[in-house]
Amino acid sequence: MSLFSYNTLSVELSKETRSISIKLNRPEVQNAINTEMIFELETLFTWISTHLEIKSIYLSGTGDYFCKGLDDKEFSTWTEEKRQKNFEKLQKLIYSMFFLPQTIIADLKKGCAGLGLELAMGADIRVSHKETEVEFNHLSKGIVPSCGGISFTSAVTNNSTARQWLLLSKKLNATDLVTHHITVESYDDFSPIQNFLKTINSQPDVARIQAKRSLLEPILKNLDQGLEWEKKFSIAGMCTNDWKEIAIHGEDAETVSAKELSSRLKRERAEQMSSGQ
Repeated sequence: MSLFSYNTLSVELSKETRSISIKLNRPEVQNAINTEMIFELETLFTWISTHLEIKSIYLSGTGDYFCKGLDDKEFSTWTEEKRQKNFEKLQKLIYSMFFLPQTIIADLKKGCAGLGLELAMGADIRVSHKETEVEFNHLSKGIVPSCGGISFTSAVTNNSTARQWLLLSKKLNATDLVTHHITVESYDDFSPIQNFLKTINSQPDVARIQAKRSLLEPILKNLDQGLEWEKKFSIAGMCTNDWKEIAIHGEDAETVSAKELSSRLKRERAEQMSSGQ
């Protein structure tokens, strides 16, 4: 059963498994996230949160790819204010997935990257195709993770592992993902999703919802603190506008060196002190 009329999402309801399927539906750009998709996901998750009769959410992408992250073309046009506003919305959106009463399964398919990977981290369970390749390419894009890339990844694996993946812009295959418990399993011709959805549907509602909530409680304090720090460092890390230059020019972008930024900040501080006198 088809639901809603979205431009960037395809949404269907299954009576058999009492589940809702959400597909990121921009296959021409590998289901890249834009402002409209953020808004549509917000409205959809708000609606789902009040419909306890829905037991599970299957999150995937149209085509073979889950999500490449941000839409570079739109991203390059964002002002600093819009970038910060949209990143805060995305952080809240992914964070809200931990509190939804439904069990969420994300299918990484044959790949995802950047903020697409952060979105997948909001799910309770993840699977992927055996040919998948996921990439923590935030730093290559001039982006400091701010939507749970550090906090959520650390919650799923550990801080040491997350540190290595993020600082190396690491690419991971299906075996890596299973080994480090990012995904529960990988598939080839036959996806395990339907069996998972049937299992979830057979579980009593109260026990299922309470189990999800109780699993969140031990990590909630650290998660909240981590997200707050992520936001602060993200704002500081993007003050050079390197992210915009990379979105426009790609590998040919001219980025600001740490030494240049330090000199710029010293000049600005001196000017402020001079004008204050």
